[in-house]
Order: sequence, then structure tokens, then C-alpha cells
Amino acid sequence: MAILRIYKQKSADIDLSKLVEAVSELGLEEGLQKFYNKPLEKETKSIVAGPSFLQFLSKLFRIQISGGDVIQFEHKSHNKYYMLSPTGTWDEIIKLG
Repeated sequence: MAILRIYKQKSADIDLSKLVEAVSELGLEEGLQKFYNKPLEKETKSIVAGPSFLQFLSKLFRIQISGGDVIQFEHKSHNKYYMLSPTGTWDEIIKLG
């Protein structure tokens, strides 16, 4: 089983430079805690990321996903983080170190 987490922003307008600074100083997980609410979490067996992916997430979590929200995929020792851009594309957040 894999775990899918959605991090919703605490504020509608996150200053990305402050987010990057917090992640650099505190690490990815702690930096996200500073700017995002406690993540919503669901277990899943499979995910198909395509054009209807946002609809899938909205139905699964019963929330509206918006620009700046972060998705985390966790499976065993693998973690991937993605941030939704305002244009609707997903940008991977690469954990360094």
C-alpha cells in the first residue's frame, strides 16, 4: 500500500521565497509544517496521474485542490513531493540531502 497526502496552505498567498528559506533551514517536512496545515492522508493501491488527476484527488479527499498545495506520495522508503502551480501543472519538489 502507498500513502497519498495533501498539504493545504494555511494562507492563500504563500511567499515562495519564505517557503524556500524555511525548507532550507528546517528541512522539507518541517518547512512544510510552517506554511501548511496538517496533511490529509489516504492509503491507495494505485494512482493514474493524467488529465483527470485533480478530479480524482478532489473526490478522494473531498476538497478543492488549488495552486500552491502539495501532494506527497509515500511508498515504503520512497517519498515524492509535488506542488501544484497556479497554471495547473505539477512541479516536483526534490528533497536534497
